[in-house]
Amino acid sequence: MRPEAVLEQINWRALAHSHGPAWPETPRLLAGLLTGDRDDARRALSHLWEELFHQGTIYEATPAAARFVAVALADPRVRAQPGPTREYGDGPLRAALLLWLSRLGYAMGLQWREWFGDDAGGENIGGPLRPMRPRLYAVVTAYLDDPDENVRDAALIAAVNLAYAPELTPHRAALSARVGAAIAADPYWRHTETAMLNLRYWGEHDLRSTEPAMPAYEPRQGTYDDAPF
Repeated sequence: MRPEAVLEQINWRALAHSHGPAWPETPRLLAGLLTGDRDDARRALSHLWEELFHQGTIYEATPAAARFVAVALADPRVRAQPGPTREYGDGPLRAALLLWLSRLGYAMGLQWREWFGDDAGGENIGGPLRPMRPRLYAVVTAYLDDPDENVRDAALIAAVNLAYAPELTPHRAALSARVGAAIAADPYWRHTETAMLNLRYWGEHDLRSTEPAMPAYEPRQGTYDDAPF
């Protein structure tokens, strides 16, 4: 499925973000990720962070935007784009989009645990975005071995944050191995703190003897028309 088709399928008029109705602003701005123009991409990223995930909150339109981002990541027009600005992280555009998906996973898992402990209510954070986590996980793990280091790093922390979902428990051991390898290669790895907090909640307390990372997910080879949703 092409990203444009996702934008057309979603009933944006029925959705809202932090500043009001998602129509017509959200689909127009998100389409900017596909134009190849750095200013369009910057405006789209700003909208993702400021209106669709304002202050770490997931809104009605956020799951729809996440679905679009997941499909757009594999589009050649996105794969070819450099990052529009370092404000949204180092590396190409796909690294910035992976980091946005990572923060969604963080908001639905570790963030609640860190803020409120085991108090009830965290299982409801994210609403319809929560059951999307396995599909988003499949999307982000396709970039774990990307040629670009920034993309690999963003994909790994996105996978770790999404794997807070109980249904992704079987993937945690492989992710722990990858995190251990990343920290062994770079003791100052940029995502160490968040990754280690997740791993501790999984019951992993000592990575000193971690073996080299094994693939957490083997993506099926295909084109961007093989949609994850």
